[in-house]
Amino acid sequence: MDDRGQTAQDFAIGTSVLLITIIGAFVFIQGGALSVYEDSATPIEQPQADRVASYLVESYSVDGEPNVLRYNQSRGLDRTLSADTDLSNLTAYAGVNVSSTRRTNPDLNVSIVNSSSLENGSREPARDGGGIVLAWGTDYRDQPYVTSTRVVRLANDDDATPQCDPTCWLVVRAW
Repeated sequence: MDDRGQTAQDFAIGTSVLLITIIGAFVFIQGGALSVYEDSATPIEQPQADRVASYLVESYSVDGEPNVLRYNQSRGLDRTLSADTDLSNLTAYAGVNVSSTRRTNPDLNVSIVNSSSLENGSREPARDGGGIVLAWGTDYRDQPYVTSTRVVRLANDDDATPQCDPTCWLVVRAW
């Protein structure tokens, strides 16, 4: 039996292994300690996306049918947003026009996603009966963003081409 106790080298090696293990666990676990340094959207954009989504649902819902949006009808979602190519009217009406010397208006993208495509893991926008993609606004280019989602259905003049089977998601991205 050896009567020597723990030496300074034993202590240093043991402590180093312990610290490396703990630091490695924080670094390599997704969403760990270093996630605060990842690029993200600013905190002001989440309420803006929520406000735009709420405005769209409240303003374009069919009377007496909540969350059923007028799509290709007069004063419908498609006709209004297609005419507003940069969605500047939408930001003004929804109350998110906050341009000042320190802030800029958010870039917005509004899309309708068919819930049946969500089962496949896709969030591609739905298409109407004419093959037109149901997405409006600035093209999203993989920058940090926030989303606000509402479950909706679309009311069409042409009932032969339903876009939502059984429902759709109204997705508003802001960055």
